[in-house]
Amino acid sequence: MSLRMLWSILTVFLVAMVAVVMMVSIAHIEKKAWNESEDQQAKLLLTLLSDELKMPMVAVSNPEVNSLIRMFMKQASGSSIFLRWANGETETFGGNNIPAAVEALSKLPATAIQVQGQDKWYATGINYNNTQLGTIAVLFPGKSWRDNDLQIKLDLTITAAIIALIASLLVYGLSGRMVKQLRLLAMASKRVGDGDFSVQIPIQSSNEFGKSFHQFNKMVSKLEHREKVFDLYGRYQRPSLVSDEYDRNTKLDSHNERDVTVLALEMINFDTFIQGCNQKSVIADLNRVFALFQQIVQEFDGHVDQITGNRLLAVFNHPFDLKSHENQAAKAGLALIQASEDLQKSVDKNKMVFAVGLAIGEVVVGHFGVGRRKELTIVGAPVALAMELARVGDGQSLTAQYGTMLSLGHGFKQKDLGQQSLLNGTEMRCIEILPGEAYVNQEVDEVVGKAFKRSEPEDLYEDEGW
Repeated sequence: MSLRMLWSILTVFLVAMVAVVMMVSIAHIEKKAWNESEDQQAKLLLTLLSDELKMPMVAVSNPEVNSLIRMFMKQASGSSIFLRWANGETETFGGNNIPAAVEALSKLPATAIQVQGQDKWYATGINYNNTQLGTIAVLFPGKSWRDNDLQIKLDLTITAAIIALIASLLVYGLSGRMVKQLRLLAMASKRVGDGDFSVQIPIQSSNEFGKSFHQFNKMVSKLEHREKVFDLYGRYQRPSLVSDEYDRNTKLDSHNERDVTVLALEMINFDTFIQGCNQKSVIADLNRVFALFQQIVQEFDGHVDQITGNRLLAVFNHPFDLKSHENQAAKAGLALIQASEDLQKSVDKNKMVFAVGLAIGEVVVGHFGVGRRKELTIVGAPVALAMELARVGDGQSLTAQYGTMLSLGHGFKQKDLGQQSLLNGTEMRCIEILPGEAYVNQEVDEVVGKAFKRSEPEDLYEDEGW
């Protein structure tokens, strides 16, 4: 069954349900109003009849009383009357049997009432100057409620059928437009799945479909851009870092020198971690951790240049100029240390322990590799030095060469670590870089918190304004 037909049937069903509820409610209200109207009319007519009979009954004029009663019965078709005189004599008018409860009535007040237990029978006393002249009871058959009830239900059924028909036609027509939009999205998705990233869905409204098409077009554009970036760089790079160079059609064999700050992050217990973790999930676990670190680096305007097994290499002031890149890199290093410590708290076993080293200097920038595997990367002494300094750390410190503080500017302080033996056999005086001002700690906390929040799966989709 098609989606359009299903919606139309559902609409008819809902209208029918509403009609049934309305029919029952309206019938109940109408019946109550009908009964109240007949009750009031019967009491009014009985009161008028008793007033007309007072004088003839005072004069004990039976013919005149009978004449008035017969005239009344012509107006109230189908009625029956039971009259009891004060002396006990009774008279019956009409062809209906008189119930025992009615025959037993006597000395009633001069107020019309309904006889208890007898539907449609009403009675009142006939009094004149506090003298009881008699009692009269009248049967008012009234019109049949059943006929009126059937007519109401018939009218409501016809109205509901017309409304259901109109509603189903409207839903069928509107759903056709919705199905058309869904088909457009399905066809465009198929083209993207086949590798055609040039597809764009025309946006003709600002409703939910328009917003969905807008997001779809953005996604396809990003996929197309990512594919082109892959052709240029051999792997995905953050668009903000490569857009200018891509627009200028940078040649693949270009290279130059520039001053950069390098952060090297290394898992110092990698072998132990690998032996103790679940082999089926080790790649996924490492990818999640490195994705978290990459977000932190990007927040401080750097980019991840390499990820190899247990090591991450981040660069600042490449490929675009970055003011105070040393300062930004130092804050990023402190944030990576804090994120590493938070990760250790989040697991019970097989903890990941990372050390971070920072080095400043000149590197050579260029595309290295062959074919599509060419990558825009850096080589030089600061890269090797950052890796050596990372191995000096204990997993809770940002390690750098003595004298680095001169380049960092305001906001930091150092702890002298003295002469340290590097793995390459050289001796070097090293320091631990620490936050020196509250604003540095605040910025680091905000970035780490934001990175952890973004790395968690989101349950709700927030509609972006566009």
